[in-house]
Amino acid sequence: MDKTDEKILKLIKGNARMSYRDIGDAVGMSRVAAKKRVKKLEDAGIIRGYNTCIYKPGEVTVFIDIVTKDDRFERVLDYVSTRTAFIRQIFTTLKKNHIHVVAVSDSPNDLKYLIKMIQKECGDDLEELHCHAVKEVVKDVYGGIRYERSVSDDNECDEQSGRSSSS
Repeated sequence: MDKTDEKILKLIKGNARMSYRDIGDAVGMSRVAAKKRVKKLEDAGIIRGYNTCIYKPGEVTVFIDIVTKDDRFERVLDYVSTRTAFIRQIFTTLKKNHIHVVAVSDSPNDLKYLIKMIQKECGDDLEELHCHAVKEVVKDVYGGIRYERSVSDDNECDEQSGRSSSS
């Protein structure tokens, strides 16, 4: 991957519907060359798809962190991967036997039920189960939410570094 590929990725990350002509113009190449570059990035698995992020008022997001017993990781991973449409993303992490799940619904009761079902079906396989409802999305580069520093952020940084915000 070269600098041109990186520029293309930055462009389409901001607008995946951008035309090949516009991509080509932005990076100094033809429409056909831009299309070939994007295809190469798709074939290499760097671009894994294009998503539409739809905001629904009242939608609730929950993070579920699961730590399984040593020999039960695959069973629990299979269970959460195949049981519900509420689960949007599943990550395994470097922490031993850790699964991080992102679940979304417009009904908190659906998410409570999901958690109860995980506890019921996998309870004997779990070491830990922690759930956290998302209060606010501060930054989401894929969903179009950009973090903007506020005056209070600047003041906190200045206070922590020992500088005055009026300097």
